[in-house]
Amino acid sequence: MFGCQIPREYKEALELDRINGNTKWADSVHVELTQIDDYVTFQDMGKAIYDKSGKITNGPAGHQRIRVHLVFAVKHDGRHKSRLVADGHLTKEPVEHVYSGVVSLRSLRIIIFLAELNNLELWGADIGNAYLEAETREKIFIIGGPEFKDRQDHILVIHKALYGLRTSGPRWHDRLYDVLR
Repeated sequence: MFGCQIPREYKEALELDRINGNTKWADSVHVELTQIDDYVTFQDMGKAIYDKSGKITNGPAGHQRIRVHLVFAVKHDGRHKSRLVADGHLTKEPVEHVYSGVVSLRSLRIIIFLAELNNLELWGADIGNAYLEAETREKIFIIGGPEFKDRQDHILVIHKALYGLRTSGPRWHDRLYDVLR
């Protein structure tokens, strides 16, 4: 991507940093996890305790364990980007409608045309980490991996609508609706 090798997992990202003599991937992971912490995405329940069969004995009652992984990319300006994504396909299918619509190009053209006809000023915006603004209703947790540093092997209950969860789109729309009304 833009002449850069893209890692598939955290260990490979650290290895690429070592090979390239920099910390670009490690820094991008640090930025992503710092932002996730700023949004209080997880509740740390302490270190996971396993029985002899490898089953977690102190997991939160009524919660399902899922995995998360990092997705890596290089932006057009050379910035290295990491995004923590939940493996939401591991959760039960929700009974509610989870479709999240997008604006069509035709609709956008009509809006621009109407604004031009009426001498209106158009503004565009991007909401960084939009889903993390919304709380999830899913009862799920993860076990922190090495990228979580001092929280590795900790039970982390997910409270925010992480990218990848089945209901993150609707939760974001609910949050946006609450802000706009």
